[in-house]
Amino acid sequence: MTESLLVLRAPSANRVFTASAGPLAVREARWVLGAHLGTPVDVREREIAGVDYLEIRMVAQEQPSGSVADGFLRTLVAQLSSTFAAFEASQPDAAAASAAAEPVGSALPLLRPTPLPDVMRHGSELETTLRYPGKTNEQFTALLLNLAAALSSRRGGVLRGDLALLDPTCGRGTTLSRALRLGLSPTGADIDAKDIDAYRTFLTTWAKQQHLPHTQSSGRLGLRSPAGGRGAGSRWDLELAADRRAQRAGEVQKLHLLTCDTTRLGEVLPDRSVDALVADLPYGVQHGARTEGWQRSPLDLLEQAIPAWRALLRTGGGMALALNRRTAPYERVHEILGSHGLTVLSGDGAFRHRVDQAIDRDVVLAVPDDHPQLDLLRALAASADEPTSVSAAAATDPEATTTDPPARAEAHEPRERTRHE
Repeated sequence: MTESLLVLRAPSANRVFTASAGPLAVREARWVLGAHLGTPVDVREREIAGVDYLEIRMVAQEQPSGSVADGFLRTLVAQLSSTFAAFEASQPDAAAASAAAEPVGSALPLLRPTPLPDVMRHGSELETTLRYPGKTNEQFTALLLNLAAALSSRRGGVLRGDLALLDPTCGRGTTLSRALRLGLSPTGADIDAKDIDAYRTFLTTWAKQQHLPHTQSSGRLGLRSPAGGRGAGSRWDLELAADRRAQRAGEVQKLHLLTCDTTRLGEVLPDRSVDALVADLPYGVQHGARTEGWQRSPLDLLEQAIPAWRALLRTGGGMALALNRRTAPYERVHEILGSHGLTVLSGDGAFRHRVDQAIDRDVVLAVPDDHPQLDLLRALAASADEPTSVSAAAATDPEATTTDPPARAEAHEPRERTRHE
C-alpha cells in the first residue's frame, strides 16, 4: 500500500521565480531526501482542487507513521526551501466514495495536517530584513544550500549543526544567514569591503535586537605559508549563543567573515576543511576576484578560483554553483570543473529558470572525482531528471508515468545587466 505526504509549497515574493518554483522544488526534494535516506525517493508535483503540492510517496509497511524513519523524513521535509505545511494523504474507501457519488479512485484524497519539526535556530528576520538591489531570492538560496549539503558524505551535519560550509563569494551574506538559521557555523568571503561591512553591521544589530549573547573580534588574515607575500585581507569573527547558560557551556555558533580575494582562500584556510561549498557566481557584473581592477567575467573568476575551492573541499564534499547561462554557459562550466578533478552531477538545464531578461539562471552540482558515495549520487542524478509532475492517472496508479518536460527559461533579448536580481 502506498501512502503520500503532500507538501504545500510556500508562496514566493518573487513573481518570476514562482513560475518555475514547482519543478525546482521537486528536484531539490529528490536530491535532499534521496541523499539522506540513501535511495531515490518518488517526489512529484501534484494538483488537488486547484492547489499545487509536492507529493512524496512512501510504502506504508516500510515507513510506518511515527517510526524513526518517518520522523527523519519529516525533519528533512521541514528543511526544504519551499515547505509551508504538510499533510498525510489517503484515498477514501469504497463506502465514502459511494456516498460522495464518485467512483473509487477518482474522489479527492483525504488530507490530514501533520506537524513538522522546527529545524530553524533563528527567526526568518535574519534572512529577510536586510534588503538591497541584487539580493538573491531567499528560497533559491535555501535550495542552493540544501543541494550542496546533500552532496556531502557528512550531510547529516546540516541537522547536527557541524557541517562546514563555505560561501566564497558571499556578498552581503544571504547564504550565511540561512546557514546561521540552520544552526551552522559558516565561513564567507568576498573582496567587496562595502558588502562585508554592511553585513557585519546588520549582524551586530540583529544579535543585539534578539538579545543573543555574542562576542566579536577582527584582525588581519594570516597566511598559511611564510612566503605568502603581501597580506591576504582581513577577517571578522562573530560568536553567538542562545542564552548565557549556553554561552558558558560553549554551545555557540561561530561565523567567520573574510574580506579577501576568493582566489587566495587556499592561502588562509586549511586544505580539505569544507564539507559544502555554495557559490552564487556573479552574473556578468562588477564583482569577484581582483587582479588589475574588478573581474567582470564569471568564467574568468571561476577559472582563477576553482583551484583554491577544489583544494578546500573534502574528498566527500559537495559543491553547488548558481550561474547565469548567458555569461557562463553550462558546457564551459562543466569543462572547467572537470579539468580540476570534479564530477558534474546535474544535467544541462536541470535547475534552469528565468530571473529577468538578462539572467537565465541555472545550478551546477559537482563533487570530487574520488567522492566515496559517487555511485549513490549518480543514481540520484538520474532520478532527479525524471518528469516532475503527477498526471491524473499517476495520482491513483503508482505505475503510471508522465511526460512533463523540465522547466526551461524563456528566450529574451539581452539588455543592460544588473546585479543578480
